[in-house]
Amino acid sequence: MSGSGTAPSHQADARGRGFSYILLFDNESVPQPNIKNSGRLVEFLDQGRLKPGLIVREQGERLAVIGADGREKQISRDLVLVRHPARPVEPANLPATLAELDAERSRMAAELDLKLLWEVVRDQGGAFSADELAELFFGQRSAIATTVVLDALLNDRLYFVRRHFEFIPNPAERVERIRMQQERTRLRSDDNRRMQAFIRDAMSNHTPPVDEQTGPLIKQLRNYLENPSTRGNEMTALLAAAVPDLAPAEVAYEVLHRLGVPLPSARYVLIGGIRTSFSAAALEEAHRVQPPERPPADPLFALSIDDEETVEIDDALSCEALSGGGLRVLIHIALVADWVARDGPMDREAALRGATVYLPEATVRMLPDPISCDRASLIAGQRRSVLTTDVTLTPDGTVADYRIYPASIAVGARLTYLQADALIAGCGGPEMAPARSLKLLHEMALKLREWRRRAGAALIRRREAKVRVREDSIEITVIESDSPGRQMVAEYMILCNHLAARFCADHAVPIIYRVQPTTGGDLASQHPRLSLFAGLHTGIGLEYYAQLSSPIRRYADLVLQRQLVAFLNKATAPLYQTEELLTVLANAESADSEAKELERRSKRYWTLRLLEREAMDRALVASVFREGATAELVDYAIRGTLRGAPNLANDTKVTVRIASLDPLRGWLAMEYVGPAPVEAPGGSATGA
Repeated sequence: MSGSGTAPSHQADARGRGFSYILLFDNESVPQPNIKNSGRLVEFLDQGRLKPGLIVREQGERLAVIGADGREKQISRDLVLVRHPARPVEPANLPATLAELDAERSRMAAELDLKLLWEVVRDQGGAFSADELAELFFGQRSAIATTVVLDALLNDRLYFVRRHFEFIPNPAERVERIRMQQERTRLRSDDNRRMQAFIRDAMSNHTPPVDEQTGPLIKQLRNYLENPSTRGNEMTALLAAAVPDLAPAEVAYEVLHRLGVPLPSARYVLIGGIRTSFSAAALEEAHRVQPPERPPADPLFALSIDDEETVEIDDALSCEALSGGGLRVLIHIALVADWVARDGPMDREAALRGATVYLPEATVRMLPDPISCDRASLIAGQRRSVLTTDVTLTPDGTVADYRIYPASIAVGARLTYLQADALIAGCGGPEMAPARSLKLLHEMALKLREWRRRAGAALIRRREAKVRVREDSIEITVIESDSPGRQMVAEYMILCNHLAARFCADHAVPIIYRVQPTTGGDLASQHPRLSLFAGLHTGIGLEYYAQLSSPIRRYADLVLQRQLVAFLNKATAPLYQTEELLTVLANAESADSEAKELERRSKRYWTLRLLEREAMDRALVASVFREGATAELVDYAIRGTLRGAPNLANDTKVTVRIASLDPLRGWLAMEYVGPAPVEAPGGSATGA
């Protein structure tokens, strides 16, 4: 398919003026006056379908047409929708001519994918004529292409809505609604009603009998979960009709789980349809690939900071104090582009996955373990290739100068966030290299953060639960996102991304930027968007921004790192053209968004399961939000509705009890008990 534009909208009124809408062979979709058409081959509307015919006479508003059956019939001039290019056609050679047209039309109709065409144009807005859509799909303007597309559009009830002879793509929500309605219509059979009843019984904790009739359904449900590429519309509609308030894949898993059917993977790995294995070619490439040698970076002490269980280490920091109070900071990002060649087996796998998925039950990585956890990972004591952003900061945190270059380093120390926080707080000898570096880095990070705050950045403080499920054990660790170590690392990753975007803008390197213009309202709820042009990212408070800091874990970051490294290596042309980048990153963003939503759902499910096990009859401490309408459980970092609370200031600590919860649906409701106990000196709690 080729590029498109929005179709012109024609408002002419045909009533009383002898106009008919005719799609010309040169694809102008305009009202036409009564044109002399004798001897012209046309397509006319007959019982909702386009049919070819030869005009042999014109009688006012009526035309005499010979159709493919050889019979002459009278039709209204308004029913002629397409005129073929002028060619000598006589009644005698009409059958042969129509046979040629029919063969070409059948070939093109077999190629036409209306869903794909809808996906291309749905976000462009406006209306399209049939000839514009034909050119988009087939890459040519011709009467046959227009006929094929127009015939499909006239009989389409799903993807487009017709406004006279212009077609407007339905929103995705409407397409899904219509599709589900169509599928539900097909489900009005005794067989499907019986299967729905079986599913509802299983979901209601009434174990239904498994017999010869229901056995095939269990097999279908297993296949539905284990082979996500074959998840058909019919089974999806059946599951949605049986339990409309749950995602179909969750229903399938829950039914099988309650029936005791063994399943090969963890709950949300199956529900999300996540690829868990790599191709043999990708694994072979991971073991045999040899990256280019990179020159050593300056021998400054480098440290990495991550969660204790992290094995994909994709960033490290070095620094050097400068005279006058400035600081030279080296932000090292794992040079994954050296390991994963474009369009190679690993790259194809990574593009399909889009991102590493972190679930309570499992971590499913974007790249094979030999690369993500070993050869590309910045393991302490091992020399690794990196893309270094070498920035000089003035005493007040202003960027004085910066360079970006490939290099190699050996990380001197690997710290957890808890260890970093302790060293920043002074719990460690100042003579220790990590302590000296952390002190300097942390002090400068506070200045960088203050600059962004003054620029209007949304500095959101949100507690996060890290949930781990191992067999029958559920563990929750609450992470404070504003801890000194996490804030410090976040500031340098933001700076690294900002300078990379600024460099690409200054040197005309094609990349995809992230922008968030000021539009008013709640900034935290507004999502940044992808753009071909650099612009303000209001939420971050910087003029240039892109994401390149996590190439081990995010495919979009890997692609942009490749593009930047190709320029630094003095490639004669960009590795990716702009249109390629937009397509690749849009797909990667979609996969990444789906992964994040699956992570959110799975964390909430397992947290609610833990509450169901251990906290139903306990008084719990919660923080109030929305003036008492919702609350967050302090020890679990999960929010729900709050009943019976007076108007309270946000973040007020209160005591609550769980009123109801439903892990499957993600519901949590709490009852207000009273103020939270006050912590007395010495650590004991007293009544408020």
